[in-house]
Amino acid sequence: MSEVGLYSSGIRPYIDKLMAEKGKEIRDYGEYWSASSAGYCMRKVIFDRLHVPHTSEDARKQRIFESGHIFHSWIQGVTREAGISIAQETELIDDKLMIKGHIDDLLLIDGKLMLVDYKTQNSMAFSWAKKQNLGMSHYHKYQLGTYMYMLRSKKNRFDYAPEDIGTLLQNLTEARIVKISKDDLRMEEDQLLWNAGLEKTIYEYWSTLNGYWNAKTIPKCTCAEIEPNQKTGIGFMASDKYNPYYFQGEPCSLSWYKLFKEGKTDDYIKKAN
Repeated sequence: MSEVGLYSSGIRPYIDKLMAEKGKEIRDYGEYWSASSAGYCMRKVIFDRLHVPHTSEDARKQRIFESGHIFHSWIQGVTREAGISIAQETELIDDKLMIKGHIDDLLLIDGKLMLVDYKTQNSMAFSWAKKQNLGMSHYHKYQLGTYMYMLRSKKNRFDYAPEDIGTLLQNLTEARIVKISKDDLRMEEDQLLWNAGLEKTIYEYWSTLNGYWNAKTIPKCTCAEIEPNQKTGIGFMASDKYNPYYFQGEPCSLSWYKLFKEGKTDDYIKKAN
């Protein structure tokens, strides 16, 4: 039987159908921004909050997201069993900057708190990033910095927290990205340390975003400017592969936004499929 025949008669159509439905699910934080959006092009973040539909859906991408959730659950189980995790998937809210999100893991090691975010990627990307010695990405820095800002700015309740959690949170100065290779389970850690400069960067990002939102203004797309490729000079989020609002050669397309405002995006997606 051909590969196409095996696909149509096996499990894949059911998986892809379910993944496509999951891809349509919207995490709605209402009047809040999603903390995981930190560092992204502000036009993209505003499109996300407005629930502008993606120009295309890809079941394969959703399968990748699902595999990431599996790895998250696995390593969270390990830190919990090891007795070093005091909070996992805990919701944080900042009512001043209007941010809401969930942390992956908050660890207590040798009397100090460490915020950890888990990221999965394939072995090729893992090896390439290591060879380039790029360190922590722009996006990871902003996401971790946002969670650290939220944790340090107020007391939070955690299921297994020690009595002096308030003091520990005020003294939280370290966060790490733990990268896991899905192919061979290699692991690598990038460190982010809290300082006044990071606090200023995070505050200004969210304050500026709130300014655009309150003024009902769509900012320019900066996807191409963030982490530009050494060869092309263009950031990866500006490509049709990664930008969910790429349309007619434009990332975070204003033409697509116009179709959305006119209620025509559903018709376009149906015709495209």
